[in-house]
Amino acid sequence: MEIQIGIRELSLGSVAIVVGYSRIYGGYLGRLLVKGLTPGKVFVVLDTTLPEGCVAIMLKEKILTLSKPEAEALCVEPANSDKE
Repeated sequence: MEIQIGIRELSLGSVAIVVGYSRIYGGYLGRLLVKGLTPGKVFVVLDTTLPEGCVAIMLKEKILTLSKPEAEALCVEPANSDKE
């Protein structure tokens, strides 16, 4: 069972998994895919308080700063929601 939430609902240092994308922000899908944020991708939340609503996350291979619409377009779930 997937518990889809927005990235801003996670606390700093949380580990999460991309599970999908918001239809409302569908125009940002291509930008997220280019950045490597595909379903199943694991990341760590670094900062949700950046100026202009940006969010910083860390993937295994890089650190990304997502614009407010990009962050809103992601549907995620906590990595430990019911995986173990």
